[in-house]
Amino acid sequence: MITSEHTGGLGRDLRLEVRDDGSLDLSPQAGPRPTVAGKENLIQALVLRLVVGRGELGGVGHRRYGSRVSELIGEPLTVANLALLRRHVRAALKDDPRVVAVLDLEVRAQRDTPGSVDVRASIRATDGEAVEVAVAIDLG
Repeated sequence: MITSEHTGGLGRDLRLEVRDDGSLDLSPQAGPRPTVAGKENLIQALVLRLVVGRGELGGVGHRRYGSRVSELIGEPLTVANLALLRRHVRAALKDDPRVVAVLDLEVRAQRDTPGSVDVRASIRATDGEAVEVAVAIDLG
């Protein structure tokens, strides 16, 4: 990540694309790789932090990166488990040093897709702006 005055202190990184199967990859574009910067970079980074299991990147020196969301894979989406999931999401968001505060957080089971949840969060970034993050996570 490269931080500069042009990104409001929120950084710049390579743009990732979400494939139809839900996997992530670098944008398949010829020539220079596209990047994301500022708020868009922070949103991408927070989504990645949520979908990567905590400790999953330990082999490359990032043992505390990620979230504990994956611990609820296969568990019923009861009120108690949704509350636990909400705590895991809040903790992961707050782990990013560019997040000053989590202003609002909603974790809701999808009605039409058993085992999946919608996560919507509003955070205050270090540049003072509110940033909206939304991601669907399959825990089925």
